[in-house]
Amino acid sequence: MSGTGLIRCFVAVELPGELKARIERETACLRRSVADVKWVPAENLHFTIKFLGGVPEEEVSRLEGILKEAVRGTKPFEIEIAGAGVFPGMKSPRVFWIGTRDPASGLKGLADRVEDALERAGYPREQRGFTPHITLGRLRAVRGVPGGTSPGGTSPGGTSPGGTSPAEREAIAGARTLADDLATLKDVLFGKIRLENISLMRSELAPGGAKYSRLAAIRLGGG
Repeated sequence: MSGTGLIRCFVAVELPGELKARIERETACLRRSVADVKWVPAENLHFTIKFLGGVPEEEVSRLEGILKEAVRGTKPFEIEIAGAGVFPGMKSPRVFWIGTRDPASGLKGLADRVEDALERAGYPREQRGFTPHITLGRLRAVRGVPGGTSPGGTSPGGTSPGGTSPAEREAIAGARTLADDLATLKDVLFGKIRLENISLMRSELAPGGAKYSRLAAIRLGGG
């Protein structure tokens, strides 16, 4: 999604540095797995609220206004960063993630309000339901075992891989072993965060991986 005058954008909840460092420490052993996974650098860890794709530069200020209006009635709230899992499932793991404990569904409610506001402004609605998660890594694409999602980080769909070659079987086995290892973190509490802002982020693709930068911070409640 690149081109003249276009900025690759998404809406996110950024994480404090100490929480990202804690997640990195707790998952260091997983990152040494032989599974062919593209890991997200610690500095890029975040919650994606909405992936927008290529947006004209002149649209950024309008987007900021739309987001301000969307969260005007939302008060800051607290969630726990806890647990871990995979998409789409343990038999065919492609995306590895850290989750949340959010009994009041504050993060989902926030995402719904952002989604509704952006749809009214002409942005296509995400067809998959919102599942709050922090993406740790994505299985690289292997024939018969498609891996990864958009930088928006939404849950991938698809059917179970049907690969038959030794390389395919090895990739599947490695990913399943990693999923089992990740499951040992299902009861871990990584920390708590108080959500006071959402951010409009820019994603710049580079050979070494995506680089993220904040275009605007939007305070919940309109303060």
